[in-house]
Amino acid sequence: MAAQLPVAAAWMLAAVSVFGILNFAIRPAEKIAALQSDVHQYSVLLSKSDGLDASAIRHLLHEARETDTDEIEPLRVVAFNDVMLEIDELDARIPLTPMQKLIDVLA
Repeated sequence: MAAQLPVAAAWMLAAVSVFGILNFAIRPAEKIAALQSDVHQYSVLLSKSDGLDASAIRHLLHEARETDTDEIEPLRVVAFNDVMLEIDELDARIPLTPMQKLIDVLA
């Protein structure tokens, strides 16, 4: 879609960038602390994952997701669909919301 409408895609990218900058400009210390906490939680989970079975990993992943920042959630389904596309499991893809479709196009 971005290749077909380069001007529209550029404007959408600019709008998303401006809103993202404004989002971080408002209380940046809080946003940075929350994101660093998320990075730490997932790093701990990744380091523990070698010795755990799938149900234990699923439980720890669920706990880590409870405190995810709002910026992470719209990316989750887009990333999942990207992986399903890479491993050729097109039937497992999840329908995207309009915002997730925009993120998918920009990614």
